[in-house]
Amino acid sequence: MTAVLAAVLTALVAGAQEEPKTGWGFTPLPDVSYNSDIGLNLGALCDFFYYGDGSDYPNFQHHVAVCGAWATKGSWYMHGLFDSKKLISGARVTGSLTYRNVSMNNFYGFNGPNAPFFPEMDRNRETRTAYYTDHRKIFRAAATVQGSLCGKLHWMAGTVFRSIRLSDFDLKNYDNGNTLYRSYRTAGLIHADEAEGGNNLEGRIGLTYDSRDIEWVPSRGIYGELYVNGNMDLSHRHYHYAQLVGHFRHFIPLVSGWITLAYHLGLQHQFAGEMPWYNLNEISNLIYQYEEYEGLGSRYTIRGYRYNRIMAPGYAWGNFELRAKVLQFNLSGRHIDMGVNPFFDLGTITRKYRLHEQRNALPADGEPILYQEAPGKLFASAGIGGKIHMDTNFVLSIEIGKGFDPQLSDLTVSMSTTYTF
Repeated sequence: MTAVLAAVLTALVAGAQEEPKTGWGFTPLPDVSYNSDIGLNLGALCDFFYYGDGSDYPNFQHHVAVCGAWATKGSWYMHGLFDSKKLISGARVTGSLTYRNVSMNNFYGFNGPNAPFFPEMDRNRETRTAYYTDHRKIFRAAATVQGSLCGKLHWMAGTVFRSIRLSDFDLKNYDNGNTLYRSYRTAGLIHADEAEGGNNLEGRIGLTYDSRDIEWVPSRGIYGELYVNGNMDLSHRHYHYAQLVGHFRHFIPLVSGWITLAYHLGLQHQFAGEMPWYNLNEISNLIYQYEEYEGLGSRYTIRGYRYNRIMAPGYAWGNFELRAKVLQFNLSGRHIDMGVNPFFDLGTITRKYRLHEQRNALPADGEPILYQEAPGKLFASAGIGGKIHMDTNFVLSIEIGKGFDPQLSDLTVSMSTTYTF
């Protein structure tokens, strides 16, 4: 039996050389995924890639993605992306549209561990309490242009429009008058003019550097971004602010073609102005490949931490993982790679939000406290993931993570169609 299995595996690997693709290729799939915070996700997605004559394969010339889904814990979204390296000679042009409606959105308060968490008040059917819940809607339209400066160094400029609306949740069998969102409004931590959200327009300018061998599934190289966001408040006229954003991703081959050490260092820091509370959990990206880029704490930032658990105007975080392929084969004209990725994530707050007001806020009678002392520290988590690559550019991912701080984390399970970075 062992000899037969070995022979089968040898045949699979021997015949697993990936042939270059040409023209258009597409992958329509049901969008069936799971995330501990949003529940079971049901929908559909399709990625379209154009490879031209195949000389750039596995990198693409044009990418179009459309997807939409509904989740069992009360959310739905629609998302579209266009990304082209050839539409304009010498430039990369990207645009995206996203609408997301989350009727059971997580809101745990400001500044991570300074906001105490009481698990018995988190969606407790017996007491009809969903204390850490509000209703959040976001519409986002983004566009970015990148052009070559010299070699692998590029300039970039872009803009993002966001319209965000917040309100009490509307769920049967739960009391929407007893929430942290309401408590923060009553205590003045969320100001009256920003309590229900607003509109803002962001401009961004900076640099990128890219020496990766394959954009979506790199085995070697560096990808870096450094840019400034200037955000103009269109609704209230005074929540203007500026951010410094940096990302450094490094991919180091340990066993060529099979094992890669990958790490990502991220920084997002408000250095001027005042940010409205509803923008705290938006993680800035040049290309919004997917509908959800929120944290700190989620499948795209610190895995194993509750979604939106750490909200502040300044973050730094890191993701470290070992990406190992365990099997390659061709199936029905498709090249398949299967792999595993043990990971370790960590993060910290670089700038706190309304900490003085939070420290002095008094809860109403019978409500839990709104502040606790917590020294500045790193938040860490660890876990393991499994990956299936289909024709290199389509990646199906499932990851299980657990944070080391019980006030901030939980055992989380997530499925997605990408790597975290």
